[in-house]
Amino acid sequence: MAAEGGYQCNRADDGNWSGGRVGRGNLAGTKYGISAGLMALVMGSVLSVNASVMQRLTAAQARGIATERFWQVMECSVLPAGVDIMLFDFGFNSTPDRAVRQLQATVGVQFPDGTMGPDTRFKLVHAKPADIAPSISHEYAEQLQAWLGVPPDGHIGPRTLQAAVEQQAHNAMLIYALASW
Repeated sequence: MAAEGGYQCNRADDGNWSGGRVGRGNLAGTKYGISAGLMALVMGSVLSVNASVMQRLTAAQARGIATERFWQVMECSVLPAGVDIMLFDFGFNSTPDRAVRQLQATVGVQFPDGTMGPDTRFKLVHAKPADIAPSISHEYAEQLQAWLGVPPDGHIGPRTLQAAVEQQAHNAMLIYALASW
């Protein structure tokens, strides 16, 4: 939330309009990463969100909205440390559905549906480094390799996979895979 900053209101930004698109609803702004459109969902009315409502939003209220609409929806509290924060950040900056679908694709859920259910949680725990590796971008593969102490070439091959297994880097690989999107 600190990175998202305080109140701002840019007429050309969809997130600043209570209807979720430029020119729809009221030009209300964003604060702490909470868009006017999200605030309209929270309040139950596009027209009730205006600049004054957004300017009065407190950090505690924003945290409550983020917890309810992102953390809890994606069931981050049951995820491994690090993966929880990464998925939350991904979902907060895109949508929970998109973030969970990417996680599901990364761990091999056959039919990604954007819902954190038992199949997703099972696959999350049992995905092998070789299954996760294709979801990691070249840039993040290099960072992962440096972290593992493997010469960083951006290609996750047998040497990187062996280091990941030996160092039990399953969760780190998931974090780098989510960062890649």
